[in-house]
Amino acid sequence: NLAKQAAKLAVLVKNPERVRTITADIVQHYQDKIEPNGFKAQIVTFDRESCVTYKQALDQVLPPEASEIVMSLAQGDPAEWRTRYERSKDDEEKLLDRFRDPLDPLKFLIVTARLLTGFDAPILQAMYLDKPMKEHNLLQAICRTNRPFPGKTHGLIVDYIGIFDDVARAL
Repeated sequence: NLAKQAAKLAVLVKNPERVRTITADIVQHYQDKIEPNGFKAQIVTFDRESCVTYKQALDQVLPPEASEIVMSLAQGDPAEWRTRYERSKDDEEKLLDRFRDPLDPLKFLIVTARLLTGFDAPILQAMYLDKPMKEHNLLQAICRTNRPFPGKTHGLIVDYIGIFDDVARAL
């Protein structure tokens, strides 16, 4: 029964029209509220396939250099993903350094499991959540946005999946 529920949720969450609509909302919000203050954002997606779908949707409305996917690849993933998204540790660290650089055009990191805990990028202000998360994973993820940075008074979480009932339980 849980497997059926998860499969139904995956179909809903990964619907391309839904992703396009959410992407448009994210970009509008980011350009209005986050970018003017010099901050950056993460988009937390349902799974690896969703990372790619969000990247494609973002590339339709922003320059491709404005976003990058950071994800671990699995054995059955498409070869195209390996070519585009598999990085050495050094290459990934260079990418993360670009994200931390206020002058770099990289504005969004798209993730599903990576960088949700232990990732330190004080310039990160907004996290757009489109993935069910619970308990300590959820708390650690949302804390990524609260690192002190000049001019930053707060972090911001935008919830597209309805997880904030779990925040109260986790606390």
